[in-house]
Amino acid sequence: MEHKSESNKTESIKDKRIEHIEEVSSNILEDIKKIPAGSSGLVIIKGPNIGDKFLINKSKLTIGRNPESDIFLDDITVSRKHAVLKKYGEYFNIKDAGSLNGSYINGEIVDDAVLKDGDRIQIGKYIFLFFSPGKKG
Repeated sequence: MEHKSESNKTESIKDKRIEHIEEVSSNILEDIKKIPAGSSGLVIIKGPNIGDKFLINKSKLTIGRNPESDIFLDDITVSRKHAVLKKYGEYFNIKDAGSLNGSYINGEIVDDAVLKDGDRIQIGKYIFLFFSPGKKG
């Protein structure tokens, strides 16, 4: 006998292979180049609102479906309190906040991870490109 998932439940993203995007739109890359030097942030490269940018301008950003989140993602695949992004000196860290569908970096599920420039972060059906110039000089 086959198991069928209940039709009223959201299908878990944990059970799916995350599509790894190799190409980022040239328009998005051009927009990132226009961001002031030394800025770090996220840009949506897949999902609703492709191209939306979020500059990291404080030491802690909340990400989730709660309208009070710093990065509000209005989709059922995103938990109300999904993840937290923190800055530690020159480093950025993302921590899953016990979300139902998990947080992924470059296709791998993570609970807590240090981000590097170019990482792809998946939260629900959104995929972000993390950009950070790193220390220069």
